Amino acid sequence: MKKKEPEKINVEKNPLGISFSDSKKVKNYFDKKNFLWSKETTPGPVIGTTATLYTTSKRAMDLIKLEEQKILIDIEKKTKIKLNTLDVQIQNSQQ
Repeated sequence: MKKKEPEKINVEKNPLGISFSDSKKVKNYFDKKNFLWSKETTPGPVIGTTATLYTTSKRAMDLIKLEEQKILIDIEKKTKIKLNTLDVQIQNSQQ
């Protein structure tokens, strides 16, 4: 009988496309930076070339969208991760 070795699971290759190592780097970046809207946001997963940010206010969402290119360039400089967009979503706190 043939012995089959168990297949090692690679968490970086998952069906959703979430990059856990990049998500952790982006989270650390936002934890270290002190933006005006930092206290109102929570970094989410990096899916492909899009980083997700959850916010509790529309004002913070608008500020992030205005500074999106500046933030993306700074993330690339600090973490060496090339992102194309920031997906800013209002956090659903009524669950």
